[in-house]
Amino acid sequence: MKIAVFSDMHAISSREPLHEVRTSRSFFADAWPTFVKLRALIRAEAPDLVICLGDMVDWYSEANRDFAIELLNELPCPWMSVPGNHDYQLFHRTDSGVRKISAMEGCETARKGWLARGIELHNRYVDTGDCGLLLLDSALSGVPDGTKDWIAANIGKRERNLVFTHVPLDLPQIRSHILTVDAARDLNKYVQSRTPWLFDVSLAGRVSDMFTGHLHIPGMLEIAGTRMHMLGTAVTSPRRPSLQASARIVTLGRDVNVRTISIEP
Repeated sequence: MKIAVFSDMHAISSREPLHEVRTSRSFFADAWPTFVKLRALIRAEAPDLVICLGDMVDWYSEANRDFAIELLNELPCPWMSVPGNHDYQLFHRTDSGVRKISAMEGCETARKGWLARGIELHNRYVDTGDCGLLLLDSALSGVPDGTKDWIAANIGKRERNLVFTHVPLDLPQIRSHILTVDAARDLNKYVQSRTPWLFDVSLAGRVSDMFTGHLHIPGMLEIAGTRMHMLGTAVTSPRRPSLQASARIVTLGRDVNVRTISIEP
């Protein structure tokens, strides 16, 4: 089985009515054609499944949601996504201007909106026949209540398991890696600070590979036998032209083979 994995599209529709927000986020609003180029590379790989690691949109609105789905539906196979914090973040126009609504405050409204288009963003388990895929909701810098029991009920079904989620785990090695790349990062925001127990209690020794997004900077660490694949973005932002839109191609066989594809500069 072959799986294509990418993260952080940050799609912004030209039909988005909050023009002032779109203008302020032009570095993503203008980047979507690079995802189209990446999508062509993914099509050439002929994957069986595509998994997005969240932030399909730069903020949730019906216009942005529909645009992201339009882009994703042109993929060559079925696709799934875990939620990212931007998928739950909203903006609301008031008499005094535009108010930003945090992912924590907006998640229920956004979840209902995604579900109205048939996009499920809760924890999900996919059995490939010889491998278990666990898609975890970490959009709020932690996993939902009940996730510990949900993992325990599913992770033993197959000998090999892969995890896909948006926010990297809260582990000392990951915190150190983030600060090495960008010392100004707010670690409470860029790791799962609400569930620091997740790896040690539920995943350690049970997961061969874990794929995360959110940081926008690619990297890979191996921690206690688990390879932690941190993905860059699925678009090339003019703000960081050196980081090209990229995806990981995961081939499941006797081993888990992971390689990177990216668009040409």
